[in-house]
Amino acid sequence: MRTAEWTQSVSVLDRLTAVLDAFGHDGKGLTVTELARRANLPKSTVSRIASELVDEGYLDRDGTLLYLGVRLFEFGQSVDGPRRLREVSRPAIKRLRDATGCDVHVAVVDGDGVIIVAEARSRSGTAAVDVGDRLSRSDTALGLAYAAAADSAATGDAPTTRECSHRDLRCVAAAIIARNRPAAALAVSGAASEVRAADVAPLVQATAITIGRALSDG
Repeated sequence: MRTAEWTQSVSVLDRLTAVLDAFGHDGKGLTVTELARRANLPKSTVSRIASELVDEGYLDRDGTLLYLGVRLFEFGQSVDGPRRLREVSRPAIKRLRDATGCDVHVAVVDGDGVIIVAEARSRSGTAAVDVGDRLSRSDTALGLAYAAAADSAATGDAPTTRECSHRDLRCVAAAIIARNRPAAALAVSGAASEVRAADVAPLVQATAITIGRALSDG
């Protein structure tokens, strides 16, 4: 949440960004009062901004609740990097899902987080993450694999897979290398009792290489 001092001198763009940033990644609707609290802006200001965003399709209104609108989704779908990554990775991650029986996710790095941009769900669907979710970069297999690849690029070493376990879930990830630099990360996730890193790691690594080559050729 922004501190009180920041409201003393902010632009219209600052206020607009604060309102949009106030929405979480869980898809839940927020009232104007909650938006104002999270953005640390006057309720009257947020009400006016929200009304204009609804008119333009950037927010949706359902009673007293506001949601991120479809127009933002359309803009997100048109961003070239993630769009290209989704296109080239889709057949490969489906094959990986079928081979491992695990959920498969592809993510790009953004600051201190990773954002899921593509997925192939297994029948069990054990991973509680969806496309568009932001996860921590520092304590997820996706983030660790990306960081390891960045370090490897600097030292000349070959990148390797990384593994993380959270409660009863295990993830094994590898970086996707395109044009000699990490472009994204790929992970399989499943019940810890069923996912053996030694078995799935070679498949994850091979799939990451396949996607990376396709990105490099595009």
